[in-house]
Amino acid sequence: MTRSHAQIISAFADAARLTPFTDPTHTEGKVTWRDALFTSVGPGSWALTRQGEPDRALLTALAEEYVTLDEHAATLPRRLHLEWLRDVLGIERLPVVPDRVVASATVEPKLAPAVVPAGTVLRGGKDAFGNERRYRTVDALTAHGAALEGVRVMVPGGPPSGAHGAVFSAPDFPIAPPTTDDERDAAPPAPHRLRITSPALGFVGGTMKVTLGFNAMPVPGGAARIATLRAAAEWRHPLPDGTLSVPVAGGGSGFGIEVTMSGGCVDPDGGEPWIECVIPAGIPVPEGAAFVAVMVSVAERSDVVPDAAFANDGLVDITKEFEPFAATATKGDAFYVRSDEVLSKAVNSLTVSATLFSSKTGGLSFTWDAVLIEDMGYVTYALMADDYDFDEIQATGTVMDDGIYWGPSSGGTTTTSSAPAVSWQRLLSTGWANFGSGLSGFGGTTGTLGGQGSLPSQVSGQPGRYIRCFIASGDLGWSDYQKRLADFATKAVKAPLTVPDMPSPITPALYKDLRLSYTTDPVAATRVESWSGWRHSVMSGMWQPFRRQVDAVGSTGMVAIGLALPASATGSSVSVYIELDSASPCGATDDVDAEWQWWNGTHWVELVAADGTSRLRESGLLRFVAPDGWAEGCDDVTAAHGKWVRMVTNQPERLGLLRSAIPDAVIAEYVSSAADPANDPSPATALPVGAIKGTLAPISGVKKVTNLASVRGRGPETDDDYARRASALVRHRGRAITAWDYEQMIAIQFPEVAAVKCLPHTDSEGHRAPGRVGLVLIPDEPTRVAPRPSVSLAGRATDALNAVMPAGANVSVLCPCYAPVTITATIRLRAGVAAISGTASVTSALEALLHPTTTVPTRWGVSLYSSALIAALERLWDVDAVLTFAMAGPDGAGDVVAVEPKRGLYCSSGAHNLTFEEQL
Repeated sequence: MTRSHAQIISAFADAARLTPFTDPTHTEGKVTWRDALFTSVGPGSWALTRQGEPDRALLTALAEEYVTLDEHAATLPRRLHLEWLRDVLGIERLPVVPDRVVASATVEPKLAPAVVPAGTVLRGGKDAFGNERRYRTVDALTAHGAALEGVRVMVPGGPPSGAHGAVFSAPDFPIAPPTTDDERDAAPPAPHRLRITSPALGFVGGTMKVTLGFNAMPVPGGAARIATLRAAAEWRHPLPDGTLSVPVAGGGSGFGIEVTMSGGCVDPDGGEPWIECVIPAGIPVPEGAAFVAVMVSVAERSDVVPDAAFANDGLVDITKEFEPFAATATKGDAFYVRSDEVLSKAVNSLTVSATLFSSKTGGLSFTWDAVLIEDMGYVTYALMADDYDFDEIQATGTVMDDGIYWGPSSGGTTTTSSAPAVSWQRLLSTGWANFGSGLSGFGGTTGTLGGQGSLPSQVSGQPGRYIRCFIASGDLGWSDYQKRLADFATKAVKAPLTVPDMPSPITPALYKDLRLSYTTDPVAATRVESWSGWRHSVMSGMWQPFRRQVDAVGSTGMVAIGLALPASATGSSVSVYIELDSASPCGATDDVDAEWQWWNGTHWVELVAADGTSRLRESGLLRFVAPDGWAEGCDDVTAAHGKWVRMVTNQPERLGLLRSAIPDAVIAEYVSSAADPANDPSPATALPVGAIKGTLAPISGVKKVTNLASVRGRGPETDDDYARRASALVRHRGRAITAWDYEQMIAIQFPEVAAVKCLPHTDSEGHRAPGRVGLVLIPDEPTRVAPRPSVSLAGRATDALNAVMPAGANVSVLCPCYAPVTITATIRLRAGVAAISGTASVTSALEALLHPTTTVPTRWGVSLYSSALIAALERLWDVDAVLTFAMAGPDGAGDVVAVEPKRGLYCSSGAHNLTFEEQL
C-alpha cells in the first residue's frame, strides 16, 4: 500500500490529536497538538498551518520520506517474488530475438551481377532510442538484376472426368488456387485448344469445306476417340479482319472431321493459315484422343473470284463483261487467270467457269467443244463448224502430233487450216502443260491436276500463280475473214453486178462471272499444336493433344515462375522472395507432396532448391543455383521469354494465396547498437516495409536495397511478462493439461501470435473429437484484414506442444472462422475536415475497429451489430454524423453479422463503399 503526501499529513494530524498541548497564552486552557499544528481542509483531511515554520517544514519532509518508504515497501513482494523465481527456482528470462526483414537489391544493369556478401550491414528506420537501425544479411546474395517475367498457375478441375480445371497468371496478383467445388466453378476455366496449320486452309471470302483426317490407326479404338473429339469440339479460324470466326461444329465420320469455314482464313501474324478447335466449358475434355498425323484437304470450294486476268499482257477487268481473246487472236495468244489461293495448293480437281454474255459474230461460225480420249489419258480440243457431226469426227478423225483432235465435217471435207487449237494449261517445272476435260466453249472446264497447282510466274510484271487458255495453232476466223474480204473485193471489181454480200467483221464473244472451283488432295499439316491450360505441346510421334494433368506422372497442380535473367547467371545462386497468404486448412502442417523443376527447352528437370515457402504454403525465400542449359522461354507454359521454374504437386488445394514474387532478395537480422543489446526493445517492433534505405557501405553495382517484408522479433522480457510466464510455469510445470496451459505456452513462447484460443476435444476440422485439442491462432499481422497462421508457425506451435502434452493427446492448429463485413455508408465530416484527409483517417479507423486483434480480450464468438458500429464511427473526432449505413456479411445485408460461436470473428472485407461529405 502506498499513500500520498496529503494522506501522510492527515495521518500525522490523527496522531497529534491524542497528545495534549497547553498554550500559556490560550485563555481556554487545554488543546491538542493537532489544534496547534494542523487545520481541517475537509472531512477527515488535514493540512499543516503556517508551513514556513521550522517545525512544519520538518513534518513536511518527514511526510515525503514516508511516501518514499511506502513506495519502496510496495515493491518488496514483487521483487521478492521475482528473486524467488530467478534465484530459487532458476527460471531464466527469455532472450531477445532480433526482428528480420526480407530485402531486395536493385543493381545497375551494366554492372550486374553484384554480390552482396553475407554479413553486409543494411540501414534504415529508427530504433527505440531514435538511432538508425542496422540489419545484417544472413546469406550471400548474388543480385543479377533479375525481373519477374510472369507466373503461371494451373489447377485441374477435380475428380470428375473431363473437367477443364482452372488457370491463373500474374503479375495480376493475387492468385488463389481453388480449394472447393464452388471456387472451381467460379475460377477462370482452363482453355483446351487444338490448332492445325496448313497452307491448304487459306482462302478469302465465301465458304470452304475442309476435311481433317486424323491418323490414329495405331491406337486401339482410334476412330471412337476421334469421334469423341468430333463431338466435343467447336472449330474456329482467323478472319481477314483479324478477328476469329464464330465457332462451328464439325461433322464427318471415321477418322475424319469435316468443317465448313466461312469468311476467309488468314493468319493475323502473317504466317500460314490455321484452324483450331476449342473444347467449350462444361464439355468433357477428350483426353483419350491421340494420333500421329493430321491430313488436310479441301472437300469443297466454289465461286472463287480470280485475283486477276490478262489477255496476253493486257489486264482484263473481270468484274464486268470481258473478252478472253481479241478478234485478231492467233497462235501463241493466251488468256491468263491468276489465283494464288487455288493454284498454291495440291489441287485435285479444278473447274473454271464463266457465263456467256454475248456470242461471237462475224467471221467463221465456230464453237468450242472437247472430248476426253480415255485410253490416251489426256484431253484434246477441236474448233468445229456449227453443223459438225461430233459422232462422225470421233469415229473417223485422227489425232495430230500436237494433241489436237481433228476430224472431217459432215460434208466429208476437212476444217479449214484456221481452226484454232485451244487448251487450258498450268505451269509445271517442265513448262506449260495441258489439263482439263469437258470444255464447253470458253465458259467452262474441269480438270484433274493430280495434287499439284501451278508454279509461280509473272504476267505483265505481276507475280503470282496462273493458269491460261492457250491458242496452240489457228485463230478465231481472222485469217478466213481476211480471205473472204479479199475475195469480195476481187469479185466486186471483176463482176460488180454479181458481187456477193460483204463479209461481216468479227465481234469476239463476251463473258462474265469468271469463277474457279476446286478440291485438293490430302496433305500433311505443317504444324499441329495444342494448349491444355498453360501447357503447350507440338505434335511429335504418337501424340495426345489434351491433358488435364500438368506432367506425365499425373501431377494435378502447377505454379510456374519465369525470371528475366542474363546468361551470366548460370552457376550462380538465384533468390526469389515469394509472398503468400498461408494455405488453408491450417490444420495440415505436414509437407506437401511437391517437387521443384526447371525447363531445359524440351522437358522439365528436377531442381534442388532451398525452399523457405514450405512448398508454397507461406511467405519465404526460394533459393537455387541457376542450372546450365536453362532455356529461354518455355513452350510448356506458353511463354516465349524468361527462364522458368515450377513446382508441381498432387495437392494444389493446400497451396497458399500467391501475392507476389520478387527476385534478388535476401534475409537480414536486426543488429542492436545499444550498449546492452539484451535491454534493447527495438526488435519487438517490426520495421515498416520500405524503411531500409541501402547498405551501410557502398557495394559496386548495387543501386538500392529496400525491405519487402518484416517480421517482428522479441524485445527484453519485462518484469510483468517474466512474472506471468514464470508463475504460469510453476502452475503448469511445463505440462499442457488445461486449455489455459495451452494458451499460456503459445502466447508466451511465440511473440508473433496476437491471440490464441484452445478448444478441447476438437479436431483439425473443428469437429468434436475426444483426445484431440484444437488451437486457434491469430498471427500479429495488423495490415491483413483476416490474418491466418502460417504453415511454419502452425508447425512450430504443434512441435512445441507435442513435447509437453499428455500421452495420447493430439493437437491441431485451426484457422479462425472469419465473417467478412462490408460497409456501405454516407458519412458527414466535422466542419473544417477535408474529405481527402477525413477519408483516410475514417477508413483507417474503420479497418481498425473491424480487425480481429484490436480488442483485448479477443472477441471470440461475438457478433457485430450495426448500431454498435455506427456509434463507434460517430465517436471518431473527424465524424459529425453517419447519414446512411448498410452492413453486409457472408449471409447478405442485415443489422447483425453473426459469427461461429467457438472460433468465429468478424473482420473487414477490405471492399467498403464509403462516401464522405465535407462541411464548411
